[in-house]
Amino acid sequence: MVYCPMTPPIDFSIRRTTPDQWFLGTKKICEKVQDQESKPADALTSWEADGEIFYIRNKTPQDVPKGTDYLGPGPISHSGDTTAVWCIGQCFFKVNAWRGGMELEADNIRFVKLNARDVPVPDIIHEWIDHDTNRSFLITKPISGRTLEEEWPTLAPMLREQVAGEVAKHVIELASLETDTFRTATGCGVVEPWFLDRPRADHPSWLPRSLGPWKGEEMRGYMLRISNEEPPEIDNVFHFYHADLGPKNIIIKEDGSLSGIIGWESAAYYPSFWVATKTSLKNFHLDCDKDYPNQWGDMLRSELEKNHFLQEDRTFRRWKNGML
Repeated sequence: MVYCPMTPPIDFSIRRTTPDQWFLGTKKICEKVQDQESKPADALTSWEADGEIFYIRNKTPQDVPKGTDYLGPGPISHSGDTTAVWCIGQCFFKVNAWRGGMELEADNIRFVKLNARDVPVPDIIHEWIDHDTNRSFLITKPISGRTLEEEWPTLAPMLREQVAGEVAKHVIELASLETDTFRTATGCGVVEPWFLDRPRADHPSWLPRSLGPWKGEEMRGYMLRISNEEPPEIDNVFHFYHADLGPKNIIIKEDGSLSGIIGWESAAYYPSFWVATKTSLKNFHLDCDKDYPNQWGDMLRSELEKNHFLQEDRTFRRWKNGML
């Protein structure tokens, strides 16, 4: 794999050009005004925050930065070199690396809203693909509360178990959505780095790779081809799964109850073994707990095993370590 950052880097996806204007990639502009009457007729969407109106519109040839320096602040969070999140007007602007044929996070959120209505997902304000820079943009409304990672140190043991039970309940609800193919909600290939073989030497490090769609035997055949070890059992039933329920993607209220689940870009139909096995991996670790970083993953796994989703992390790790 060739290491090379996205061009421009992910941090440059959104740039504040004036106190009241942001350039969103190469396609859109976000601006704020004092009242609804000042909002232009060509606004694509708008919302109110702190008594001001924020709106999105298409960029025009007349839109050029008013200075050589861009104003802060920058992203509030990163995930490697390919994902960044900004907060503008109390809403979240998420930018992901994208390539043709990938499922959009917005599609997964809409799928869950339609098919598992009890699962708390963010509300979408606007989304689009910036083909010129190979990245997707998603704007969502805020969810009340703080991440489980932030709340964990002060959360009582009983409330930690309560959160694990609530999240597991939603995992089971989603898992009841089944198909016979390893694929996304709309039939695209799945982006799950833990299943990927070793990339070609000339593959850019930022460029996402997807797998499938595959039937059960096709997926097993792939996993056998790229490792000297047997993979976990793969049957012909695949379950819809968020696949990244780490503590930074769980939002809880002050009382410890679940407020929302974010980070839906990897959601897809997965083999049964992955539902509980994924909880043992580093995506689920607590950065705030150096003594027991996998406590959250262990608690969620325990709840999932009560519903017959068994962890097969030893078999999976042997398969992963045996990669050719």
